[in-house]
Amino acid sequence: MADKNNSRLVESSIKRTRFLGHLGLIAGVFRELEVDKLIDEKLPKERDHKIPHSVCILAMVLNGLGFIGQRLYLFPDFFRNISIERLFGEGVTREDLNQYAIGETLDRIVKYGPTKLFTEIVLHIMNRLPIPVHCLHADTTSVSVYGDYQDEETESIDITFGIPKNGRWDLKQFVLSLIVNQHGIPLFMNTHSGNASDKSTILEAIKSLKSALSPESKVYYVADSSFYTDNNINNIGKSFWISRVPATINEAKELLTANLNLKPLKSDERYSFYQTFVDYGGVKQKWVLLLSHKMKEKKEITLRKKLQNELEKAEKSLKKLVVEDFFCEEDALKAAEKWTADFPSIVFEKVDLKTVKK
Repeated sequence: MADKNNSRLVESSIKRTRFLGHLGLIAGVFRELEVDKLIDEKLPKERDHKIPHSVCILAMVLNGLGFIGQRLYLFPDFFRNISIERLFGEGVTREDLNQYAIGETLDRIVKYGPTKLFTEIVLHIMNRLPIPVHCLHADTTSVSVYGDYQDEETESIDITFGIPKNGRWDLKQFVLSLIVNQHGIPLFMNTHSGNASDKSTILEAIKSLKSALSPESKVYYVADSSFYTDNNINNIGKSFWISRVPATINEAKELLTANLNLKPLKSDERYSFYQTFVDYGGVKQKWVLLLSHKMKEKKEITLRKKLQNELEKAEKSLKKLVVEDFFCEEDALKAAEKWTADFPSIVFEKVDLKTVKK
C-alpha cells in the first residue's frame, strides 16, 4: 500500500514539472530592458482580450527561439510543458495565447509599421546598453513564399516574382533588408516588394538608420558591390562607407589589367596590395586592390591543367586536320581558320599547304 502511495506522489510531481530553460533568460532581459513597457505604450489594446500585446510579442519571440513554425491555432501547444506564469506573469495561461490574441497583435504591428516598431525597440535598447555601431553591415535577402497571391492587396509591398537568392524561380517572394553591427546584432529591418533592386533597397536602409542614429556617431557602412553606383554614392550624403567596386566599371578593368607595383601587407604576408585615389561619381575615394598569393597559386595550377587539357584536345584534332583532303586551297585555309577559332589558346606559327593534282 505504501509503494502505491509513493508511486502516485512521484507521478503527481512529474505532472507538475514545467520547463523553463533558456526562455527564462530571454523573458528576464525583455523586462529588464523595459521592452514590454515600450511595446504597450506604442501598441495599446484596442479590443477586449486579456493579455497585452507585449506578452504576445514575447510569446512569439520565445516560440521562434524554440524553432517552431506552427499555425496560429496550434500556438498554445508550444507552451504545454512550459512554466507560463514565470515567463509572462501571474494569471496568464497558455489558453490566453490563442490565435485571436496573436492575430490581433500581428494586425496592430502591421497598422503601426513593423520597421518603425523594430527601429524604436532597437534605439530604446541602445540607450540602455553599450551597443557599438562602428561598422554597420547592410545586405538584403529574398524570402520565397508558396501561393499565387493574385488577389492580395498590400499598401506597402507586392509579393511577386523577382531574382531569388535561393534559386527558387518558380516561387513568388518578398525582399528583406537588414543592417547589423560588427557583432551581428540587428539594428534595422525592412521589407520590400519581391522585384525590388538591391541597389535601391540597401541605400534606403542605410539612410533610414542614419537618420535615427546620433549625428556625432562615426559609423562605417559596409555593403557589397550592389551598393556601388553613381546614384548611391551621390545620395548617401556625408558618410563613411566601404564597398567592393564592380569589375564591370572601366576604371576597375584598367586597374585589374595594369602592371602595378604591389606592396606586401605587413599584418599578413599572404597578401599584397596597391592603393590609389580616384574620383568616381563625383566623390573622391580610395580604391585598394588586394592580391592573395595562395589564391594566385591555386588559379595558376588550375590554369595550367586547363591549358594542358586544351593542348591534348588540340593535338588530337590537328592530327585529323592534317590528313584531311580539301577540294581547293581556299577550303583548306577556311578549315584552318575554323580550327584556330575552336582552339583560341593555340596559335599557328605558319600554315603549310600541300597541293595534289588528280
